[in-house]
Amino acid sequence: MAVFPFNLKFSAVILMVASLLVGLAFCLGHDAFYQNLNGKPVLDGHPRGFLNSSLNLSDQQIYVAQGTLFAFLVKSLLGFSVSTVFDQSAWRSIRGHRNGVGAIDDLLSTLKNALTLFNIRLWKWYPMEMALAVICWLLPVASIISPATLSVQLASFDQHTLMKVPRVDFTSTNFADLTSVHAQDSGWMSIYRSPTAETQRIIKSVAAQGSILPIDPPAVNSSWSLSFHGPGLLCDNVDKEIGAYITENVVQVMKESARSKSSRNMSDLTRYGYLSWAPDSESLNGSTPFYQLNGSDAYKSRLFRVLGPEVSDKGEPDDTVVKPKHPLVQRAPLSLFVATFPGVLGYSEYDTALENMDKAVQNSTIIRCSLHNSSYQAVLTYINGRQTIDVKDTEVINPVSLFSGTASFNDSSGASSNTSFMQNPQIIESLSYQSLMEAFSSILVGGIRNYLKVMTDGTNETQSVAYWEKPQTGIISTKLMETKEMRSIQFTTGSNTDTPYTEYWNARSVSPSHLSSVPISEALEDLFQNATLSLMSSKTFQPNYTVNDIPETNVTITSYRNIYVYTRSILWAAYGAAIGATALSIAAGVFFYFKNDGSYSTKFSTIFRVTQGAIVSTDLSPKDHCGLDPLPDHIANAKMTTGFHQDDQVESVDGSPAAHLRHVRHESPAEG
Repeated sequence: MAVFPFNLKFSAVILMVASLLVGLAFCLGHDAFYQNLNGKPVLDGHPRGFLNSSLNLSDQQIYVAQGTLFAFLVKSLLGFSVSTVFDQSAWRSIRGHRNGVGAIDDLLSTLKNALTLFNIRLWKWYPMEMALAVICWLLPVASIISPATLSVQLASFDQHTLMKVPRVDFTSTNFADLTSVHAQDSGWMSIYRSPTAETQRIIKSVAAQGSILPIDPPAVNSSWSLSFHGPGLLCDNVDKEIGAYITENVVQVMKESARSKSSRNMSDLTRYGYLSWAPDSESLNGSTPFYQLNGSDAYKSRLFRVLGPEVSDKGEPDDTVVKPKHPLVQRAPLSLFVATFPGVLGYSEYDTALENMDKAVQNSTIIRCSLHNSSYQAVLTYINGRQTIDVKDTEVINPVSLFSGTASFNDSSGASSNTSFMQNPQIIESLSYQSLMEAFSSILVGGIRNYLKVMTDGTNETQSVAYWEKPQTGIISTKLMETKEMRSIQFTTGSNTDTPYTEYWNARSVSPSHLSSVPISEALEDLFQNATLSLMSSKTFQPNYTVNDIPETNVTITSYRNIYVYTRSILWAAYGAAIGATALSIAAGVFFYFKNDGSYSTKFSTIFRVTQGAIVSTDLSPKDHCGLDPLPDHIANAKMTTGFHQDDQVESVDGSPAAHLRHVRHESPAEG
C-alpha cells in the first residue's frame, strides 16, 4: 500500500511543487553558506574537530565538500520534479493512442539513456516529452557551476600600529667633522672642517646610482607617511646679466690660454665643455669661475671651491662664527654654479676656433643651485621589500648660509659664561646641511677641458690636433651624465671608439643608450632630494631614541593571506536558470495532471494496469513473455493502444485480449 503522499490522487502535483520548494530552500542555504565564508581567511575556518583530526581534512576541503553537497541536493530535487512532470506528459501521449512499441520503449528510457535525445523520430512524435528530457539532463550543469563560485584568492590585510620608523636627526653631530681649539682667556672655538666619511659615502652612492638607497622598513610589507625638515636644492638658470658676465669670463680665459701657451712652433687653445664652482660672494666678480688677482693679467680658478659665498656683496668678509653676542644669522644661501658649453665642439681648426671664440659659449646652460631648509611630506611604501618613496610636497622655509663654527668668546672680550646660544638646534642643523652641500658639491666641481693645438713644421705647414683632457670632475660617475645638457660631452668619458680594433667587436658590444630628456636643473634637485631621503638608510643619522622623545608614527602593516571569494552572481545565474526551467516544467505538469484527470508514475503497478487493456498488432509467443533484452523486432515494430476500451475489446477463447487490433478510435503520430 502506498504511503503519503503517493496514496493521494494529486500526489504528482504535491511532489513536483514540494521538490521545487525544497530545492529552492537548498539554493538559499547554499548562497547563505558561501556568503558567510566570503572574505574570511582560509585558515580561520573551524569545521568539526573530529572531521579535521580523524580524516586529516583541511578547512577548504570540507567547505568545498559542503558546497558540492548543496549543489547535489538541488540538482536531485529539481531533477525529481522535472522527471515527475515527464511522467505525466509521457503517459498523456501514450495512453489511449496508437503507438509503436519501440517508440514507447525509447520514450520511457529517455531519462536513463541520453543517446535517445538524438533520435529525430522521438522529437517528431513527442516534442514536449523530449524537451522535458533535455531539461532534466541539463539540470546537473547547475550543480557543476555553483560549487565553483567559491574560490580562494590572495588578499591584503592592513593593520595600523604606532611604531618607530627610520628618520634623520639633523641635530646630530655625525654629519659634520668638527675640531676644537683653545682661544683667549680660556675660551674655545669649534671649527667646521668637512663632511664625515659616512656623509660622503651616502652622497656618493646616491650620485652614482641616481636613486634612493634601501631603507630598512619596520615590516616587509608596510607603509607610512613622514613629515620632516631637511635640506633641499633650488636650481634655476641664472639671469641674463650674470649669464653674460660668466660667458664673457670664460671667453677671456680661453683667449688668455691662447696667448700664454703659444710659442714659435706650437699654439695651444683651451676650451671648456663643462664647469662647476662655488661663488666667493653674491657680486658679479665673485660669481665667475675664474678671477684675476689685483694687478695681474693671469686668471685663477674657482673650479675646486666647494662652499660659498662666504663674503658679503661688498667684498668684505662676513663673521661666519657664532658667538655669545653674535647669534646665527642666515645670509645668502650656499650656492653652486653648473655650466655646460655645447658650442665648444663647433670648430676643429685652430685659426677658425680662435676667430670664433664667442661661439664656443653660445647656447650655453648656466645654472645656480641654492641650499635651503625645506619641509618634506613623504610616503614610504614597501611591498615584499620593494621600496617606493613618493614625495608629496616640499616647501622652502629659509636659506642656509655658510658659517665656520662657534666660539665661547666675543671679539672684544674674553670668554663668556653665557652658553645659552649653544642650545640653539639651528646651529648644528645648519652645520649638518652645510656638510651635505659640501659632499654634494665636491662631486660636481671642476671642469672638462678640450685642447686644440696647432703645430708648424719647417715648411710652414700647420696641423691642428684637438683632444679632451681627462675630466677633472666627479660628475662623470653620476647619473647626471644622462641629462640632455651633458649629452654633447658624454663621449669624452667613454673609451676611445676611434681605434680600428673595436670594429672587430661590434657584434659583441652594446652601445650605451642615454636617451633621458630631463634638464640638468631638475636632475640636480631630484638627486639632492634622493640623497636627503637616503640618509634614513644609515643608522648613524638616526635619532637617539633612548635620549630624545621621538613620537611614534602610524604605520600600516600589510599582510597577505588567502581568503574565500564568493561570486554570487554566477551561482544565481546557474540556479536561476535551473529553477526557472523547473518552474515552467511544473506549470506544464499541472496542466497534464488535469488532462490526465490524475497522477501517473513509471512504477510497475502503473505499467501493469495500463497494459492490461492494451491492444497489440502482433502475436506474442511464450518466449516473448520472458522480457529479456534486446526487444525482438516484430514486437518493436508492432503497434499498441494502451488503456482499456470496452468497444475495442475482442475476447479470445481463454478470455484474454485479442492479439491484434480490431478497431482504432484515436491515431497517434507514432503510428506512422
